[in-house]
Amino acid sequence: LTASQWRWKYMGTNMGLPPVRLVFNRGGHLLGHAGAIPLRGWRQGQPLPFFQICDVMVHPVARGQLGRQNLFTVLVRELLSHLAERWPDAFAYGFPGQRPFRFGEYARVYSQVEQVAALHRLSRRGLFPRLHTRPLAWNDPRLDRLWARLASSFALSLIRDRAYLHWRYAINPFRAYQLLGIYLAGWLLGWGVIQKNDRYLRVIDLLVSRRWLKPTLAAPDHAAAVANVAKMEIWLPAVWRETLDGQKKPTGVVVANMIWRLPIPTTEVQGALYY
Repeated sequence: LTASQWRWKYMGTNMGLPPVRLVFNRGGHLLGHAGAIPLRGWRQGQPLPFFQICDVMVHPVARGQLGRQNLFTVLVRELLSHLAERWPDAFAYGFPGQRPFRFGEYARVYSQVEQVAALHRLSRRGLFPRLHTRPLAWNDPRLDRLWARLASSFALSLIRDRAYLHWRYAINPFRAYQLLGIYLAGWLLGWGVIQKNDRYLRVIDLLVSRRWLKPTLAAPDHAAAVANVAKMEIWLPAVWRETLDGQKKPTGVVVANMIWRLPIPTTEVQGALYY
């Protein structure tokens, strides 16, 4: 990553210095890093500090110890202990691959929420009656009003308002995204962040009431057909996917709850987390 990409990732949310952990050897060489992106979250009707744990890295020369001497274990436990001390009610989570997840599970710092499955749907023209879509500006004030209206229906979620969308997508230094407004008879029902390649239209993020999910997904299906790509792809929690048509494919990604000294049990996360 470039320095500007690194700054965007960890400091772009404007929530102060990120609580990362670094390990050096006696010669001053960097051997390990564990990152925590500070985010604004929402739990059962109240704001809550969220932290996405990522970029947990140990140099090959420092790998291989067991138990409390293992640098991966030391790094992640130290980071989560700091979070628990500074933000005792915080929720920390991540999306590791299966191999790093197993390391974290063995170290008793990660607990599996679920394995991510991608939902693939064939693109098709046509929308739910009275439903239509059009591009939406990242700074549209209706984005905040939409989140305020829907927030109470999400038990555990990032705060998906205008500030979040601006940081996560509008000024993203890695990729370009489009924001698609979904309307019912002129009323903003929800939005989807989309990205297109030659094979898929991917729905990267989505805000809509769960009861409107099924008809709403006709919008990206339609957008994929208009863009002349064969399929639409979206990742959703299992409890949101269960009523949807389409092919479900495992991704190799695990949704992990960080459990070392942090309070939110995995059983709650499994039924509540929206991603």
